[in-house]
Amino acid sequence: MRFTVALSTALLAATVASGLVIPSNGLRARDLEVREPTPNDPPHPNVVKAHRATTNMPKRQDTFHVPAAPSTGKPAHTFTGTEVRKAVFDSHAEAERIKHISKTQQKKSPLKTFNNRPHEVPQAHGGGDRPLPHMVVDRNAPHHPPGREYPLPNHHDPHNPGPARVITQQTKGGHHTFKGVIAHDQSRTPGPGYNDHFQVKPRH
Repeated sequence: MRFTVALSTALLAATVASGLVIPSNGLRARDLEVREPTPNDPPHPNVVKAHRATTNMPKRQDTFHVPAAPSTGKPAHTFTGTEVRKAVFDSHAEAERIKHISKTQQKKSPLKTFNNRPHEVPQAHGGGDRPLPHMVVDRNAPHHPPGREYPLPNHHDPHNPGPARVITQQTKGGHHTFKGVIAHDQSRTPGPGYNDHFQVKPRH
């Protein structure tokens, strides 16, 4: 018996000395293999594939300008084509991420469905009665499904959403196409038409 105890003690000491770690709990050891994705992880192959297949992307040197509104104190926002393209990429990444979370969590996602509904209060200088005049959305037509809406960064207040969004739509072939940038009219105050979006055309 003394020999057995002595042998066990010697083996334990040798294990510790060699730098090996003995898990105190089998479940905890398994848990170490499962973790949430981090920003440093490489993008999912589906995301890369979807982005490469996206058509009608803006040129990187294009700019999209949302004017300031002195009446409400809201500053101007200008986005490059590169930033718009990155937001489209991020929308694909978010679409992949929310496939694996609950419906409740999905509702908190910044990725929204875009139906291109008519404005509640059209702008006085025209521009069409919908955010994207040339985009067709028809839930009864499989070739014109609702689009995806994803926010562009807010350079002035990164912790809060800005006024602009990128819009994409799935095509007949199954890939996505960039439809445009939309933004709130920053001069509007809470009330009718406050949540309307209007097209922001690129400057080449």
